[in-house]
Amino acid sequence: MFFITICSAVSYLIGSISSAVIISKCLYGSDIRYLGSGNAGATNALRVFGKKAGATVFFLDFSKGMIAAAGAKLLVILFDAPYECVLAAGFFAQLGHTLPVFFKFKGGKGVATAAGAAFAVMPLTAAILLLSFALIAAVSKTVSLASGICAGAYPLLAYFLSDENRELNFLFAAACSALILIKHTANFVRLLDGNERKFSKNG
Repeated sequence: MFFITICSAVSYLIGSISSAVIISKCLYGSDIRYLGSGNAGATNALRVFGKKAGATVFFLDFSKGMIAAAGAKLLVILFDAPYECVLAAGFFAQLGHTLPVFFKFKGGKGVATAAGAAFAVMPLTAAILLLSFALIAAVSKTVSLASGICAGAYPLLAYFLSDENRELNFLFAAACSALILIKHTANFVRLLDGNERKFSKNG
């Protein structure tokens, strides 16, 4: 329990470092949470500030999830910590990104951070989801649609592609997916209404 608590707390703090907010304030002199869609994530950074900002935010947010889960993996290897530490780290990094304590709990939707955590925990599952996301987004030009489909598929892939800890991986993926789907509720309503914003090559 000690290791799980430490991993959860540290990972939440790592996740709470909002790259979109920091980059928007330091490099562009404004807070991204008050621009565009108001979301502190890579897609909004792309639309508001361009490709370099969007790519940088995605990379940093992805790295948060991967670093948190990979760090917990080291504890499992070096100190015989329980496997649940890795899953707790991945989930709480995503939660920190979504509800960052350093930025008044107003963060992003957690897709990139969840992807980073998934890559550290289940590389094959993560690779399939990332490729699927890119394909769906490219064809539909709708990031929220790609996010929703991949979030729905994540728990199933986690279950069927896991050689070990199948049930735990399923529960972890389901929790991460649920958080993503909840944060995208407004997007899904606009999708059903035909009003969801698409993106173009120019953002």
